[in-house]
Amino acid sequence: MGLAFSWHPRKTRRRYLKKFIATYDLHFGYERRNGHKIALHDLSAWKTVLKFAEDFKPHTWIHGGDMLDCGVISHHNHGKPGATEGLKLLADATEGRETFIEPVEEIVGKGDLVYLVGNHEDWLTDLTDQLPSLEGLIDLKTLLKLKKWNVVPQGGAYNLGKLCFVHGDTVKGGEHIAKNAVVNYERNIRFGHHHTFQAYTKNSALDYKNAKTGVSVPCLCTKTPKYNEGSPNRWVQGFLYGYIGDNGTFNDSVVIIVNGQCIVNGKRYEG
Repeated sequence: MGLAFSWHPRKTRRRYLKKFIATYDLHFGYERRNGHKIALHDLSAWKTVLKFAEDFKPHTWIHGGDMLDCGVISHHNHGKPGATEGLKLLADATEGRETFIEPVEEIVGKGDLVYLVGNHEDWLTDLTDQLPSLEGLIDLKTLLKLKKWNVVPQGGAYNLGKLCFVHGDTVKGGEHIAKNAVVNYERNIRFGHHHTFQAYTKNSALDYKNAKTGVSVPCLCTKTPKYNEGSPNRWVQGFLYGYIGDNGTFNDSVVIIVNGQCIVNGKRYEG
């Protein structure tokens, strides 16, 4: 895990540390519930992240996928016009960019912006496959104007130092998702998709200096969507932040958000 400082016999030198924030599963969009338009995103949780980010000043921001919910074009809603009445994909994209993209671009400035395409956003590709005439009109880069972003295709990975980031839909679910991620990827892996927090460490008796860790990063959407039908779940809100050393070593932490608030390094942030 990352050492912040190193020492030389003749002089003390501070290593360069690259700061990052990773946010997952914001699910900007709406659903119809009992005749009402209900938000799937949580602006209070998001504003909490932004307030922390303004203090932290990250060099890299990773949107880990499913920033757009895209439920309005979901195959789950085919043949159910009442489920998408009054919902518009372009409106969601426009409002989503103003809410989740533009503030990040301003905070990071000339730093690195990374967007991992999630499985919900991959429904855009499914729609284009059905209607090829829409190609280039409804792709994610166009809808969200991601000219400044490194867009990683759905199922792909992004490496930052010795950390590897994926969306998480490629990680088998169940009770041991963090373990599944480490075993399958054999990397220090960070992922979302499962909307919960979990961690796992794998250490080899033959290579004990290179332990691998897997962390499931919490979501930033609401925790009670209609499709869950009121069933209990393990969902929790939060985000990941950390530091990457110039030799790739790292130190990162998950921040849990409760009722739009979190405490990091003794300071309270509230959206």
